[in-house]
Amino acid sequence: MPIQQKLGPWWQERSARERRILVLWIVAVAALSLWFGVCAPLFQRIAVLEKRVPELQVLLNRMRAQPSAGKSAAGVVAAQPSGEDLRSTVYARLAESQIVAELRALSPTRVEMRLPEMPMKDALDMLDTLRQQTGARVAVFGARSDDPAGGTARVVVELERNP
Repeated sequence: MPIQQKLGPWWQERSARERRILVLWIVAVAALSLWFGVCAPLFQRIAVLEKRVPELQVLLNRMRAQPSAGKSAAGVVAAQPSGEDLRSTVYARLAESQIVAELRALSPTRVEMRLPEMPMKDALDMLDTLRQQTGARVAVFGARSDDPAGGTARVVVELERNP
């Protein structure tokens, strides 16, 4: 027998006072479940993002900025080996840092790089250093995080260097 057919007579057997109490309990349980299951984690995530997004946006804008007159943000001349494509340069810099990343050359002056899952701040710092060392700029940036707190992320970028 379906639960709806069993529930109807059971509900009718309850007094009006019992029904009101049961309805209040059901509403309270539903409200608490909604709060602790949806709203509280959502508000927590919003608070974390309100703090991190401006910081990450500043880093991203700094990485996207084209190095002026061949100088990096730190004032050091960016390394641009003559005749070496950007993929080789990026690969060498990543090897020095002992970071394993998937690189795909889109052209001699443009590379797609997929970083392993790592803390977002470390990934952005590494991208900024890489940008300074290679003279490339971040043309396309994408990040995906499965971590609810947003601590780690998978970053995919396209680096571009003017020939």
